[in-house]
Amino acid sequence: MTKPKITVVGSYAVGMTMSTAKFPVSGETVIGYNFKVLHGGKGSNQAVAIARLGGDVSFVACLGDDYYGRNALELYTQENVDASFVRMVKDSYTGVGFVVVNNDGQNIIVLDPGANNMLTPEDVERAEEIIASSTAVLMQLEISPGIVAYTAQLARRYGVQVLLNPAPYQPLPGEVLSKIDILIPNETEARLLAGLPPDDDSPIEEVGMAILAKGVGRVIITLGAEGALLVTGEEIYHIPGKEVDVVDTTGAGDTFSAALTLALAEGKDIKKAMEFAVRAAALAVTKYGVIPALPYRHEVDAV
Repeated sequence: MTKPKITVVGSYAVGMTMSTAKFPVSGETVIGYNFKVLHGGKGSNQAVAIARLGGDVSFVACLGDDYYGRNALELYTQENVDASFVRMVKDSYTGVGFVVVNNDGQNIIVLDPGANNMLTPEDVERAEEIIASSTAVLMQLEISPGIVAYTAQLARRYGVQVLLNPAPYQPLPGEVLSKIDILIPNETEARLLAGLPPDDDSPIEEVGMAILAKGVGRVIITLGAEGALLVTGEEIYHIPGKEVDVVDTTGAGDTFSAALTLALAEGKDIKKAMEFAVRAAALAVTKYGVIPALPYRHEVDAV
């Protein structure tokens, strides 16, 4: 079977993580341990996930012309991700996130987008031919909403399906949402997109309908261990989650978005695609880290 062509437009950030017994207060130094440098960035994670699941994927992004940027390119070579449209920015640096986790499992994160802020419409235009030949385009919000809107408009010109994982949350005007065929928020993002507080207790079905009213084609809300909820103009449909031994939930959302996009690109109907994505995300939470936990196709098919 020919691999479906998918383009991911998004971000890369190197994650520097460390554990400590307790967070320091202002002016205090504490001892940390278990320092790791890990690949990250939602766009990058999703591109690698699609490749592992059997897709032919191209990644459009910006990296700093530095050690971490070159390390990211090595990752794409190893994982069979087409990085022809990844631009190395001479006067910037690769995005980085500093993550500190305490003994209670709480974390504090400081993110510097770095070269991710340098992604331009011209970068997307350079990939126009590959976007036009794609079955689907997948994006996130670690890049500017302006780039999301520009890419969506370009993709729709060629009849290419546009999926957006709106994470981390940013306000999106109606003219952007109306260009999205499938929106994939989690529960918190969904409530914010509907104009509600993140801790609002409205039924999630009503939240999905409120987002749909803003012009989105279809909404799929990820529910963690509870699976996912499809909201369309015709129906509301719930896919239950899979019972697994959870080790680390980081990257589960990226895995779901990637698997859903690939399954749709392969021609699966929306419900079968959601079932596939739920299985993939369930596998991703059974291992520590993001890239090490992204499942391969044979693993998902075996569930």
